[in-house]
Amino acid sequence: MENKASRVLIVDDMPINRMIISSLLATNGVLSDQAESGRECLEMCAKKDYDLILLDHRMPEMDGVDTFMQLNDIFSRKGRHIPVVCHTTDEGRKNINLYKAAGFADVLIKPIEPKQLSEVIMTYLPEEDKIMTAEELLPALMEEKETDASAEPVDVREELDKLPLWLKTVPHIDLVAGITNCETAADYVDALYIFHSSIIEKAGEIEYYLQNGDWTMYKLCVHSLKSMARLVGARMLHEKAASLEAAAGDNAFDVIQRDTPKLLTPYLNFIDLLAPLLEDENIKRILSENAASEEKAVSLSSVRENHSRTILFIQANQGIVTKGIENNLRDADFSVISIPDEPDMIITYRFEADIVIYFPNLEDDSSHIGLTMNLLGEICQDDAKILCLIGDVTDLETAMAASGAHRVSRTYPRPVNILHFIRDMDYFATLLEEYHRKKTLFIVDDDPDYLSIITHWLSTDYQVSYFHSGDEIIAGLSTATPDLILMDYDMPKMDGYELMRSLRANPATSEIPIIFLTGKNDRDHVVRILEYKPDGYLLKTSQKDNILDAIDRFFAETMFHKTL
Repeated sequence: MENKASRVLIVDDMPINRMIISSLLATNGVLSDQAESGRECLEMCAKKDYDLILLDHRMPEMDGVDTFMQLNDIFSRKGRHIPVVCHTTDEGRKNINLYKAAGFADVLIKPIEPKQLSEVIMTYLPEEDKIMTAEELLPALMEEKETDASAEPVDVREELDKLPLWLKTVPHIDLVAGITNCETAADYVDALYIFHSSIIEKAGEIEYYLQNGDWTMYKLCVHSLKSMARLVGARMLHEKAASLEAAAGDNAFDVIQRDTPKLLTPYLNFIDLLAPLLEDENIKRILSENAASEEKAVSLSSVRENHSRTILFIQANQGIVTKGIENNLRDADFSVISIPDEPDMIITYRFEADIVIYFPNLEDDSSHIGLTMNLLGEICQDDAKILCLIGDVTDLETAMAASGAHRVSRTYPRPVNILHFIRDMDYFATLLEEYHRKKTLFIVDDDPDYLSIITHWLSTDYQVSYFHSGDEIIAGLSTATPDLILMDYDMPKMDGYELMRSLRANPATSEIPIIFLTGKNDRDHVVRILEYKPDGYLLKTSQKDNILDAIDRFFAETMFHKTL
């Protein structure tokens, strides 16, 4: 039977919990979607089939049990049985029998251990959907991109065709995995350049720390090599480095002494294998085109038309009330685009305004209100727009009972208090101005190779400064305050946990958002990190597009929650 990628739905109202579970699933070759509420879970399951659902027990509005009961109705209508696993805090351990009696397939206790999650995957996913390799996962990733209307499809095979023939003959390197990780041929070549140029230095450091018995620095060096090898598709090298990293963690010094030469020999061989990178004209052309493309992207983003004070006003029928609202908005220096409550018109004008106001009218049809709300919910979530409702109380209740209501920031029952309404619109416009401002990111990581790659990936959309240690970034924070810090965990002298503790304890830096970008995903490290409540948790094994999307979603969700 032909393998296909599993699809798991993660349901949890805490973004960091969803990020951690998603990262753990990805390391097992399992695709996942995320829902932040029971209602969103039901909407997604009604439209799409999943192989497994991981459902948080405690959520606002609709808890896990209520959601589970309604899920069973959906499964019954579809004629399917989908295992639902409850995940809950340690205090819920005493209720495991209750959860299973309610029909949950199993229970996971937070923080979820990788081994525990792997056992659930092996137990409840269909036999043909077990853990997959990068090549097996590629067709599913391609299909996902092609069917997702909100995503720009990336044709991996087309990007592979851009690479020179000699590179396709280099042994022990998986070009499919490299392109999949880096997204484009140009970014992949950039990563290969960095990988190749650091071989002598990094191999020398590993040898030096081995001879001097500095196992902490040895472990950090092979960890860095493991991440870079995975990124460029050097799978065997990645596996050898991962094995030696584990040996260093277990103090298995005899294994380290025996197997380090088995790591360094194939690693050093890449000096000659990838030497043509330095002279190949095709490679130079790819990099030149990429530089021009990025320069154009920066130029376009800098002249982006500001729609923060433009409002898309959707109404069934224009009357004296809606006309009065329009006039008051224009008097407050807002541009107003008024359109009828028709899906085609909404789609046509979706990019013309950042604030959307919907005036539902039950005189039309309650099902039509539901259709419009569903469309507006998706648009406002995908495009980071602010959605507000105005209307009679009955009409607003109908709209707020429909899917898409989770994206509504304010409702204004008639008669509308115009002063409060305009004040809110001014506040929303200010939030949107801030959201569209080019944000500043500080990245701290002791691995110069990964710093080069992640800085390159992020520099088109963000102002990026990077630091090699906790001491360096603390010094940098004394002169500037970033919008977000991306932080590695494994660093010498001051690791990510100690750095986060220091930043949280300082009133001047305690409010700066922190997202971990690390190769660590074991339970002990995750538990330590969660103590100081970071704003996100990403694995270095994540693909470029996933990292960019996670950061963009963080800023969009931060803006949205300020409207509530």
